[in-house]
Amino acid sequence: MAFFTVVWKYTEDTELIEKVRGPHGAYLKEQVAAGAIRIAGPFEDGAGGILVAEVADAAELRSVLDGDPYVADGVVVDTQIFPFKPVLGALA
Repeated sequence: MAFFTVVWKYTEDTELIEKVRGPHGAYLKEQVAAGAIRIAGPFEDGAGGILVAEVADAAELRSVLDGDPYVADGVVVDTQIFPFKPVLGALA
C-alpha cells in the first residue's frame, strides 16, 4: 500500500460547493470506511482541502478521487498529489 497527500483547490462558486457538500461528505465517509481515505478536511478559509489516502497505487488513487462528487461536479479546480512515507505518528 502507498500513502498520498492530496491538496485540492476549490472553485469560488459557493453555491456549487453548498449544493455538492452533502454527496461529497457521504462519499468521503464511504471511502474512510473502506480504508482508502485516512484523513480528510477543508482549509479553514474554505478555499480547498487536504486528503490523505492509503491505496495500492496512483491508479487506485485516481479512481477514488474521480468518484468524489466534488471532482465530478467541478468543485475541485486544482489537484496536487504528493506520495509520501509516514515515519512518525498515527499513520506510521
